[in-house]
Amino acid sequence: MPYIIDVGTAVPAFKVGQNEVREFVGRIFRKASSFKVDRLLPVFRNTRILERHFCVEGDWFETEKTFSEKNEVYQEQGVQLAERAVRDVLTRTNLSANQIGHVFFISSTGISTPSVDAHLFNRVSFNSSLLRTPIWGLGCSGGVAGIIRACDWLKTYPDRFALVVALELCGLTFIRGDLSKSNFIASALFADGCGAVVMAGDSAGGKWTRRISVESTSSVTWPDTLHIMGWKIVDKGLKVVFSHSIPSVVAKAARPAILDFLHSNGLEPADIAHFLSHPGGQKVIEAYRDALGLEEEKLESMQQVLGKFGNMSSATVLFVIKHFLDSNRFRQGDLILSTALGPGFCSETFLGRCESKGPAAEGG
Repeated sequence: MPYIIDVGTAVPAFKVGQNEVREFVGRIFRKASSFKVDRLLPVFRNTRILERHFCVEGDWFETEKTFSEKNEVYQEQGVQLAERAVRDVLTRTNLSANQIGHVFFISSTGISTPSVDAHLFNRVSFNSSLLRTPIWGLGCSGGVAGIIRACDWLKTYPDRFALVVALELCGLTFIRGDLSKSNFIASALFADGCGAVVMAGDSAGGKWTRRISVESTSSVTWPDTLHIMGWKIVDKGLKVVFSHSIPSVVAKAARPAILDFLHSNGLEPADIAHFLSHPGGQKVIEAYRDALGLEEEKLESMQQVLGKFGNMSSATVLFVIKHFLDSNRFRQGDLILSTALGPGFCSETFLGRCESKGPAAEGG
C-alpha cells in the first residue's frame, strides 16, 4: 500500500496578527449598508486564529487590483513558495528531486500555463521523465484529494515516489469592493501557504522507519450543492462563494459519509486516534467534534495549525499532517482519519495507520 513519508511546508514572509486584520476589515466593511459590521467583528476572535501569513504587505490591500495584477503576484510568489516547500520535504526525506516520478500540483487561487509544477521543474532539477498532473478547482479538499490521486498512481508503480504540492495564496482573492458577508467571513479565515508531501509505493516506502500507510480512501460528491462553496470569476478576481451552512453540512452530509467509510473498514469514530483533517474554521472543527463524538486531544494538530496559520485552503491539511509527524503523539499502530470538504460540494477522505519499525535505510 502507499505511504506518506514526510511533509515540507513554506509560508510567506509577511506575518499579520488577527487583530490587525480585524481592524482593517472593519474599516473597509463599515461602508456596507447590507449588514451591521460591528455585530460580525467578533467572528475574528471566535475563529481562534492568532496570526496568518500573506505574500504581500498590508499596503497592497489598500487599493483594488485587477485579476491580472493579482494573478501576476500568484505566479511570481507562488513558484517561490512552492520551491521552498519542495526543498523542505526533500531535505526532510533525504531524497533528491530526480527520484520523484510524479508531481501532483494542487491549487485553486490563481492560474498559470505552463502550470506552477512546470516552473518547479526548471528550479528543482526533477528528472526529465517526470510526470506532472496539475489539478485546479478542488478548493479546500484539494490536499486530501491530491494524496488520494497519488495513492492511485503508486498502487500501479509501487517502487516509485510521488510528490503532492498544494499551493494557495488565498489573500490574493480578497476583493476590496466586495462588501458581502461571504467576503467578510473569508477575510477572517484565509491565508497563504504551501505544503509538499512525499509519498512512496509499497516497496519504496519500506525503507523508512516511520511512515503513515494509506489503507483506504473515499471520494463523495453530493448533487445540487454547487452553491455551497467556490469562486465566481469576475473582473476583479476570484469572488468567494461561501455558504453559512457549511458547519451544518458537516453534520447532515459529511457525518453519514464518514461513518459509512469507517463502517466499511470495520471501524467506529472511537477507533480513530488522530483526526488530521482540513480545519476550515473553528466552527467546522467543532462540527466534526460534535458530529463524530471526538475528544479534544484528537483534534490538537488541526487546532494548532488553524491558530498559527489560518485557513490556507488545500495546503492546510498538509500543515496538519506535518504538525502531527513532528509531535510526540506518533505511536505504532495508531489510526488516523483525514478528510476535507470542497467545491462540488464534495468530500475527500483517507484512513491511515502509523507505522514505526525496522532499521532506516539510506535515504530514509
